[in-house]
Parts: sequence; C-alpha cells; structure tokens
Amino acid sequence: MRSSRDLPPTAGQQRIRISAVSPAGQRRRTQAQRRSACCCGAMLLVCLLIVILAFRGLIGRIFARKPHEESRQVLFPLDVETGGSAYYRFDLIPVTVRVVDPQGNALSDVPPEVVVTHNDEAVKTIGHYGARVRLSWSQDAQAWTGWWPPPWNPDPGRYEIEARTAIDPAEWSWEGTGGDDEEGEPEVEGEAYAVSLAPFELQARERPEMQPGLCVATWEFDFRESCVGPDGTRGDWRTLFDWVEYIGADALWFRGGVTDPPAAGLTLDRPFRPVNLEAIPKLGEEAHRRGLKFGVWAIAYATYPSEDESKNPDYDYSLDISRSTGQSRETDFISLLDDRRVQHLADFFRMVQESEHVDMVGLDYIRTNPGSGGYELTEPFTSQMPVELPDDWASMSERQRQRFVALKIEEQWRGHQDPDFYEAWNWWRAHLGADVVHRIIEQSGIEKPTWIFILSWKHGIQHGQDPIMFTDAGITMLAPMLYQVDDRHHFNIMVRDWNNYLREGQVNLVPGDQVDFHWHQEMEYAPAPAELYDRMVTAHRQYSPGQGTAGAFWHDINRAADPANLGPYNGREWALAGAAAFSTIRDTWDVYPLHCELDAPDGAPIANAFTVKVRLQNVAKRPVTGVRISLCDTPHMVGPGLTEAARGDTAPDEAFGEPYTEVGTVPAGETVEVQVQVRITQADAARLNETMLALRVTWDEGRFEAPVRSELPRVIVLMKYIKGR
Repeated sequence: MRSSRDLPPTAGQQRIRISAVSPAGQRRRTQAQRRSACCCGAMLLVCLLIVILAFRGLIGRIFARKPHEESRQVLFPLDVETGGSAYYRFDLIPVTVRVVDPQGNALSDVPPEVVVTHNDEAVKTIGHYGARVRLSWSQDAQAWTGWWPPPWNPDPGRYEIEARTAIDPAEWSWEGTGGDDEEGEPEVEGEAYAVSLAPFELQARERPEMQPGLCVATWEFDFRESCVGPDGTRGDWRTLFDWVEYIGADALWFRGGVTDPPAAGLTLDRPFRPVNLEAIPKLGEEAHRRGLKFGVWAIAYATYPSEDESKNPDYDYSLDISRSTGQSRETDFISLLDDRRVQHLADFFRMVQESEHVDMVGLDYIRTNPGSGGYELTEPFTSQMPVELPDDWASMSERQRQRFVALKIEEQWRGHQDPDFYEAWNWWRAHLGADVVHRIIEQSGIEKPTWIFILSWKHGIQHGQDPIMFTDAGITMLAPMLYQVDDRHHFNIMVRDWNNYLREGQVNLVPGDQVDFHWHQEMEYAPAPAELYDRMVTAHRQYSPGQGTAGAFWHDINRAADPANLGPYNGREWALAGAAAFSTIRDTWDVYPLHCELDAPDGAPIANAFTVKVRLQNVAKRPVTGVRISLCDTPHMVGPGLTEAARGDTAPDEAFGEPYTEVGTVPAGETVEVQVQVRITQADAARLNETMLALRVTWDEGRFEAPVRSELPRVIVLMKYIKGR
C-alpha cells in the first residue's frame, strides 16, 4: 500500500493536503506540482494550492475561517493523532482518526486510509499485511481507532501517521494566507482528498555499557546444604563456589525466585519458594568473599506442576484449548495479563536493588508456554493486530475465538499455511513480554545490571521474545540459550539467524550452553564436551555482527555434579570445556596479560608418552610473574611418572590439586614455549577412544594497564580431545 503522496489523482481530481510543513513550503510544493501538471497537459487543475495556517497551536489542520462563517463551523474535516510524541520499538502505536462534516458531525460510514511513513516511504508492518493501518469505529470515542505495530528491528527516527479521506470541496471553504505568490482561493472541481499527519519518534534505547569479560556459572536448582565438588567429594553448600573457581568464572547466577509450591504451599502474599530466597544473602556474601560477582534470577511466568493445585498462588493462569471440543484448561504458566505477577517480580527486583550481597538480577520464562497455551491473549491480540478474521467473528463465542487462534498457530507448524498470522502472534507476544519487563523495571526502580534468558530459535521470536524489544525495555544483557538443539545443522541456522537479524552495537549478548549429553547429539559430531566448547565459542564470534558477544555463561553446576546428564564423561570434563570456552572468549577481548596457544596432535599411541607445546605470549607492558602450567585431572590422561591412582608426585597446584610445571616469568612483549609430556593410559570404547587433554595456565597477581582486567580470575584453560591409537 503506497502512501497518499504516492497515489497521483486521475484527470479531473485534486488532492487537498494538510500537513506539518510550513505555509511557504506548502506553497512551493503546490506550485511545483502545478508546473508539472501544465507540462503534461493532461492533468488540468491537479494539486491546486491549499495554504496551511497555524491557529491556536494546532499544526496540520487549522485553516483561517471567513469572517462571515458561523462559529460552529468546523475548520477541517480530518484529524489524526497518537497518544504520545515518542515510542520504543516494543510499543504498539495507537492511532485515532476523527472525520467530520462541516457541521462537526462524526462520520462513521467509510474509514479513512491510514499509513505510517518514514523518510517519505510507507512502512510495511510485520507479516505481509502491507502499510495500511486497520481501523475500526469506536462509538465511545466517536472516532476511527487502530494500532500500528512497528516491524521487527525497525530503524529509529521520525515517523508520520498519515490519514486521507475523500471530501466534497463544495462543502468546504478556506481563504488563503496572502503573500506575494498567493493567488487567492481556487475553484475546485472533481474529487478532492483531505490529508492529515501526526508525527512521532520511534526511539532505540542505547545499549548499556558493560566491561568485557563476564563469564558466569549458573545454579538452576533449589538451594541445598551440601554439594558434590569438582573433585567428586561432597562438601557443604560452599562447594558450589569451588565449581565457579574451577572453570574460571567471575560470577555465579542463582535461581532465587521460583514459584514451586513446597508442602505448605504458596500464596499471593508469598509467591516464591522460601528456601531459595533465604539462601540469597549467604550465597552473595560467600561470592563476594571469594572476589566473585553474584546474581539471582526469577522464573517469571512458569510454575512447576503440583499434584495439589490449591498449593499454587491464586494467579490467572495461561489457557490452552482443546482443538476438537473447544474446552479450555489452565496450564502451569501464569498469564502475561496478570498484573499481580508484574508487581511480585518488581518486588523481587526491588529486593535485589536493596541487597548489598547481590550484584545483578535476571528473569527466565518471559513468555507463554510454547505450543500449548497463551490463548487467553486472543481478545487483545486480535483487536490490536491487523490479522484477517472470519466474517462471523463478532458472533463467535470466546472459546470459539480461542480455538480459531490455536488452530491458526498449529497450521503454521504443520504446513506453513498462514505464516503472516503466526508472525503477528509472535510479534504481539514479544511486545507484551517487553512491556511487562519495562513495567517491572519501572516499578522496582532497579539500577543494577539486569539480564533475561532468551530462547535462540529464530532469535527468540518463535516464542514471543525479541532481543531488540527487551533491550528497549531496559534490560542490560540477554543470555541466549544454545541448548536443546536437534542437531548441528539447526545450531548453524540459529547462528545465521541471529547474525542476519542484529546490527552491530545494538544489544549485549551473553550466550551460554548446557551440560547435557543428549542435547549435544551424544557423540555424533564430536565428544559432547568439545561440542559444548565449540557452540559457546561460535556463538561468541558469530551471533552478533561486527563484534564478539559481551559475555558467556555455562549451565549449570548441578548438571555437572549429576551423573545423569554427563554421558561417558565426568563433570570435570564438562566444566573444563566451559572453562576453555571462557578462556577463548576472554582472549578475544584482550583482558588477559597472556595469550596462550596449545599445539597438540589429533591422535597419539596409547600408553606412549608424547609432547605437546604451550606458547605463552606476554601482551601486557610489564612482566607476568609466577606463571605455571598445570595438567588437569581428566580420565586416562597423565603426565610422566604419574598414575591414575596416584596423582601429585610433582608439586600440586594449591587451588586445584593438579600437578604443575613452573614457568616463572614471561617478560613484557616476549613469547615463551613450554613443552609438556603426557600419556593416554588406555583405550575407552565408550568415548570412541577420545581423551581430553586440558592444561591450566595461572600467574601471580599484578597490576596491568587496560584493557587487561586484573580483577578477573587469573586462569586460562587450554583443551583438546586426542584420539588414542
């Protein structure tokens, strides 16, 4: 749909246009149109002069009246407005158009044509619904009303809502503004159009500043008094932080707010499980004692199934509906329309803001339950989005409407039969989720950094999540989840989609992967921990165009400590794969004083010693002292004179209990090469004879110039799987 400025009148027609341009500018434009019409010779009387006057501050619709006109006579037949002068990209833009006759009576017979333009071009919205805004008559407002949803990731800047309606020029009379080039009031023949404009700014929130180098270990399960550590022994809850240090993370994220009813149940006055809330201060205090950052997140709209539904808080829950019977049922997700949940999440954020023990706060599950819920949103969705609805929509019951929407969504999944409807559904849910986040931030007054876990398929939009909208809503960083991907081909599609969608410098991404043997296709492509490493590094390098991501996370400690998730590998291997990914990612940010490379063969004879090389380049401007290279404890990999049963025959690293080689000092600007002898002790068919070699480089504390960050963990992990022969 082209805007009215792109629709030339036919012979004998004239467009009467009113806009926000100055009278002089309007006269010049009209004169140019006349000259063009005269040259053509076929369009006499095209685009005759109409002069705009500013009267009582109303730009774009006020014309001076003749002295003899009665005071009740309307000055202009058309007025378009929106609710504000500026919006973010997650906003639905409200549109109100009033059309009246010369006596001021509202006209409701034919809706005006409305488009939104940017840089003099009509802007198509999501899907293929074109550029025209869908309007409906509001009896209460005595006006035509509608909504304009901006497209995905639109350009910020000045936009105009342009309304046009046909009028009978004989019913309207305006006098000119005078001036040397004014020719008085023209005689109008044929059909004429009145045009009105309402400008607004579409804003993009500036990406928050972040120091590069954030690497996070997470704990997603309930707080426990004891935990299995990286060495396989059980300790108290502080053992959690042994994992954080083992992988070289500088922060722990803990799931602090979860609506999972304990035996006593939960209520609207107590919506979160107490055991996790009570653990937050002592976990934060321990993190700070160890020099680590501490963040907590809340499961926003998902709850956990309970055998006794009476134990759940009395929220409004998201609805699913039977496609065959039309019967609805509540799901385990809280409805995005329930304002009480917004307030509870804002209270959670406010608690974090006031706590000295918590540095940042996050959210998960800002969405509906994918594929089986959210249909209580049917009414606002269909009333605000330009989707095509059945002719008998007005007579359909609420359940019939919900069933219609549910079937439309499923049609897209089954056969791509209505992708435009599906895209509108996803956009509207993303808009609603971002609006919820914006309200949580505003109501809580949070000033500490914030994050959201976001699904990665189609950069989140398939589940009603959009990184641009969340950033505009006020979120500091987004944590795309790289897990639960069917195969490597699908992962590569996810990488491409993110890179194609984002523009450089728009958002802060902190992607992460999960410890899970199954979802790394077991050993279809590579040893599963090596696949985790590669996905984290690939996402860092390619998710965001023109730059690396802002951070990374490894998910999670409980899964690494639980053998059910590990396959034929142990928790240390998964942790070391995450540690190696952190080291590679941090190296691209130049936050280390050392640049390290591992030179090791792809394969080696079993039971025979072989040599690997580690190159250490000092990229700082002063010496790096106390450099050590430790051999990490992984199955079937040992150093000279060591056995799997008796480690520590050489000096152990105090922090990790690993044998090490003392390198000493690496002078500024110099490179040192260190040889390390290792040996694969035995074959292991369960691993396809792939054995992890992992080396840990550490150094003494020092004060280095930027961009080196001396407060980060002083550890670099180098990792490679070597096939035994």
